[in-house]
Amino acid sequence: MYRSIAGPCSKVRTAPIEHSRIAVESQLKSNKMRTHRVLSILSISLTSALLLFNPLKAHADPIGTIVNLELVGTGNLSYGPDATYPYFLSVDGSTSQLEGMCISYDNDTYRGESWVAEVTAVTGPLQQEAAWLFNDANLSIQANNDAQAIDDQWAAWELFSVNAQNATPPDAGAATQLTAAEDAVALGTDPATFYQQFVIYVPQWGWPTGDDEPQNFMGYADFPDGPDVPQAPEPSSLILLGSGMLGFVALRARLRRGRTA
Repeated sequence: MYRSIAGPCSKVRTAPIEHSRIAVESQLKSNKMRTHRVLSILSISLTSALLLFNPLKAHADPIGTIVNLELVGTGNLSYGPDATYPYFLSVDGSTSQLEGMCISYDNDTYRGESWVAEVTAVTGPLQQEAAWLFNDANLSIQANNDAQAIDDQWAAWELFSVNAQNATPPDAGAATQLTAAEDAVALGTDPATFYQQFVIYVPQWGWPTGDDEPQNFMGYADFPDGPDVPQAPEPSSLILLGSGMLGFVALRARLRRGRTA
């Protein structure tokens, strides 16, 4: 095998073995770059497919939006003739139902009734206290504490209605929950961002002639997802993701065999 020897004033000539080494390194580098390109294309394609077949869910209507509401039904909790939280409403004909809390004791709304409402932000101490009670009622139902959820509902009514204040509450628990809500707001127990996760649907027009103005309802701002309901991946997403991962593994194995060949 020929190798050159450099003289005092001569240029070093690269031996054939050096050419071979450089060629191999160049080929490996080319293969590595090709691999990165393929993997990048695969990643982009998989992400695009996921977004195409399972687009990101949009959050609820922004503050100030006008929506159509319909009272679909209520839960199984009540105090006397009055149904209490939760109330189920359809928003703009949605199949997903908004789980709301009524905060207007003096007005009546009937199942199947529809009207137009404005989405408003929670502002001021009274509305913040109502939001605290609404959230606590939700957590109480999840904990199978229906009695406390009813107390939360009655306390929310007392915030805005003298008639509710003068009526007989379910038990002493309503006063306890009202005090807890007042303390939480007054002491700043929760950050301002806590109250940003709630909205109030305020009736504007569209209810049947002769009927009372519908009630104000409080709901979560990110309806239909809700902050406390984890979203399970849909089957199509899992299949698509699994197929992409299998393709990725197969591609890596193929490239590895190509390098060792």
